[in-house]
Amino acid sequence: MKKKILLSAANGPIMKSLIMQLKKNNFYIVGIDTNKIGLASKFCDEFYQSPSGSSKDFLNFVSKIAKKVECVFLYVDEELDNLSKNITNFPSLQKKIILSPRETIQICNNKNDFNYFFKNKNIKLPSIRFRGMNIIKPAIGRGAKNILITDERNVIKMFKENPKYLTQKYIVGMEFTVDCVFDKKGDLVFGLPRKRILSQNVSIVGKVVKHKKILSEIKKISSYLKFYGPINFQFIENKKGLWLIEINPRLSGSVIFSIKSGFNPIEMSYQIHQNKKITFPKKINYKETHIRFWESVSQ
Repeated sequence: MKKKILLSAANGPIMKSLIMQLKKNNFYIVGIDTNKIGLASKFCDEFYQSPSGSSKDFLNFVSKIAKKVECVFLYVDEELDNLSKNITNFPSLQKKIILSPRETIQICNNKNDFNYFFKNKNIKLPSIRFRGMNIIKPAIGRGAKNILITDERNVIKMFKENPKYLTQKYIVGMEFTVDCVFDKKGDLVFGLPRKRILSQNVSIVGKVVKHKKILSEIKKISSYLKFYGPINFQFIENKKGLWLIEINPRLSGSVIFSIKSGFNPIEMSYQIHQNKKITFPKKINYKETHIRFWESVSQ
């Protein structure tokens, strides 16, 4: 019997390869997206255009579509925020959605809240009081969109005074993305780090590696915040240590790299949510480099 799941953002450019891989793993995919133009209708088993993830209509829409599946995975931050605020009003959906607690989503989705929450914890964050090169990011945003790197003090001062942005020290080093799965108690079940070698909003080239220090740091972070299901962490490492950059309480855009390496966060999260026996990876292809490429399709 096929495992029926719902995936949002199904028309995103990263989704075709993920959906095709999941179907090979005996998943039945119900895809949704606010954009009706794309390949989801061809590659998903079912596809539905959704209302905006931040709207009231989205809540009723997902609750209705979720009746078709066993588990719901949301990819869009606005969707996570909206549902985490209102999920108790939808008990049937609450049983199916794989979602971290409201506090976790709120802190992770706002970079200023994130920085304030962790500043007094034993976690290394880039300084927000630095006179050299700074990186300026929207407080609420994803990917590498609308990011500015500058050492111009007048520009930095202007953005520091705007609560819609976070300004902090620009850290140079090797960037890591870590796909993780947490159980219902908030304990880390499995995590797989990879070097982010080349990226364009999402990772284009990544290399899976062993990194016990990163996994130890994630366990420490999870003592402060409770996570559930698939979560991805981003760090930068240099000679001065390991810096936490951000946490996304959802699947990563490059989760396909982990799946190709032998770890499937969707499969494991599904098993945990359905109270099934967890299948741990038999072998991880460490040091394997994964390269993503786009292809053009006419409709």
